[in-house]
Amino acid sequence: MSSDVRAIFFDFDGVIMDSMTLKLESYLHALDRFQFDRAEVKRLVWQYVGQSRQRILRFIHEELAGGPITDNDYQEVLALFNKHDDDSRKLMEFIPGSLEFLKSVHERFYTAVITGTPEDFILRTTAHFDLDRYFDIVRGSPDKKVDIARQLLQANQLNPAEVLFIGDGLTDQEAADAHNIRFVGRGTEESSYNPETAWRVIEDLNELLPELG
Repeated sequence: MSSDVRAIFFDFDGVIMDSMTLKLESYLHALDRFQFDRAEVKRLVWQYVGQSRQRILRFIHEELAGGPITDNDYQEVLALFNKHDDDSRKLMEFIPGSLEFLKSVHERFYTAVITGTPEDFILRTTAHFDLDRYFDIVRGSPDKKVDIARQLLQANQLNPAEVLFIGDGLTDQEAADAHNIRFVGRGTEESSYNPETAWRVIEDLNELLPELG
């Protein structure tokens, strides 16, 4: 496979950083005022994983409260989430093997982060962990993953057949499928993608190294 891969697109949370538990706590903290059932909040976060925090907060409130969140409440819970998420950055840890994989591939392939996290937040995170050296570009919301993928394909004249998209969520898989990119699912119990239609399912990114050459 090494001869036909030129680029690798990565989701971030759950693929490079083991940060989803921290994200869950940020959602619970932000929505605490509504006294929603914590298990239901967690279920919905995993259901919508990969989408922007702005959309997820609205989706959770609408489903559990039975109606849309007010603009004032939305701005307040978003600010609470952002503050908690920023404060949690220092507690993030790498997914085992992810940093080693990045070190192995970044000089040989075009590498990009495509995440639902707001772009200013993800850039602060990659800078905090000195990860920018391993990526040609880091992209986040408000653009959707499917749109970011299209932009990167066009800007770099990439044939979708030459690209891998590694993710752990349904939005990652849908973005890959929309452009006929091979989707590699990192398997966890909470992953929301469909493993039956993924090109590959892995636990450790380094499982791809023998095929990448």
